Amino acid sequence: MPFRAPAGIRKHVDKIDSYTMDLNLWSSTMTNAFKPMTKDDVAEVLGLSLRTVENWVNEGTLPFPKKLGNRVYWHPQVFYSWLERRLTTDDATDEMVPPSGALPMNGEHARKPKVAVKPPKTDLEKLRARDQAKLDAMMA
Repeated sequence: MPFRAPAGIRKHVDKIDSYTMDLNLWSSTMTNAFKPMTKDDVAEVLGLSLRTVENWVNEGTLPFPKKLGNRVYWHPQVFYSWLERRLTTDDATDEMVPPSGALPMNGEHARKPKVAVKPPKTDLEKLRARDQAKLDAMMA
């Protein structure tokens, strides 16, 4: 026969059960918590300088971070999924430069030499430059 608490004590037992459920919910939420990645974290993972990380963001190579206050952060899942896609698709091999004097093989087109472009100054110019770079990559 299970123990049944007297009515006066039962309300306290119910309150303790409620606190226990809240604590369990809180602890399961905390185990799913993450630490946002800073520019330093991204630079360390990729083995780059902070300036290169900034350049890659401006060029659209890296996913754009979210700004919180005066700092920027990447969600680890967004960053690592981008990195996995980048490392496992054939697009990552596009950046390999053939030895000088090498001829295109199997109908490949020779790559156009990159032209030095002034860095965009306004946000609108940055977006246009990023979109143009994406279009150029798709057309290549």
